[in-house]
Amino acid sequence: MQPVAWSFIRTACLLSVACFAIFAQETRHAVAGPANPGIFIPPNEQHPALALPIFRKSNHGVYVSVGTERSFIGAALTRAKALYVIDYDPEAIRFANINRALLAASTNRADYVNLRLKGSERVWQVRSQGLTGENKETLGSPNSWSFWNKKVRKNELAWDSAFGHFDTEPKHSTDPFFASDYLFDDNLFSHLSLLAKRSHIWSRLLDLRNENDVHTFCGELKSKGIPLGVIDTSDVPNSSEDGTSVAARYVTVFSRCAQDSTLFLNTAPAGGHGVHWSYYAFSNKQVRGHDQATIKRWYETEMKKIAASEQLRAHQDDPDAINP
Repeated sequence: MQPVAWSFIRTACLLSVACFAIFAQETRHAVAGPANPGIFIPPNEQHPALALPIFRKSNHGVYVSVGTERSFIGAALTRAKALYVIDYDPEAIRFANINRALLAASTNRADYVNLRLKGSERVWQVRSQGLTGENKETLGSPNSWSFWNKKVRKNELAWDSAFGHFDTEPKHSTDPFFASDYLFDDNLFSHLSLLAKRSHIWSRLLDLRNENDVHTFCGELKSKGIPLGVIDTSDVPNSSEDGTSVAARYVTVFSRCAQDSTLFLNTAPAGGHGVHWSYYAFSNKQVRGHDQATIKRWYETEMKKIAASEQLRAHQDDPDAINP
């Protein structure tokens, strides 16, 4: 073979390898993030008070949660010492950062509600001057105000007018967010405001499917020196075909840096419809020492039981799951 021809073939091969590496890297990046960023910003689980029997058993340590309002509501209802919002959607993390800044800037609940629902971009910038660090930068950014105005105030997703129910005061036990809406409850708001002002609300982009990242996050949690109260991963175990396997992996990792009283909280659609949600939790006292196959079976049993009934329920350490 002529040297020139060999050089051409070698160069072509190298380019092919390089293109494949770039493609693989881009593919991994695409898989790591959500297909529709921001789709879960509006709260679609509208009766979190159903989980009060579980929340009341929390050790009041740090509340670690995916999602947007789900995180803040859970931290308020458990009287958590801190809130750590984790999510693989950067828009959910952006929501958490802005909401934290609004809580930190507000003087009382009425002031917070006004900043949240009506405050102009100029008002946000002025109020940011009373903050420090990331909160100051976040609230003072025009991009933050634009994001909030579009994604929160004017969100038009089909889930009951998105934030429409959350922005409406619940007065009856059947109303959405009854006994759980901090926009209309001084005690719930005050707790979240205190966490924000004490810099005890954190956020982190985290894909629970990445076991190495979960290990790293556990190390970060340990460095905070606050016991783990609740690991709330919403309906992650129910969100894909391998959801229970994913849950078994991250629960096993979290178990090693948690206390016996730490709760692993999730939701699943009652009757399998995805409209009404039931809550269930396993305590780390039950989880610790079990292998991933066992934890996976617990999740499968619990979700099958919830899907088989239209009745909404909230259960911790369900014997039907952990003692088959």
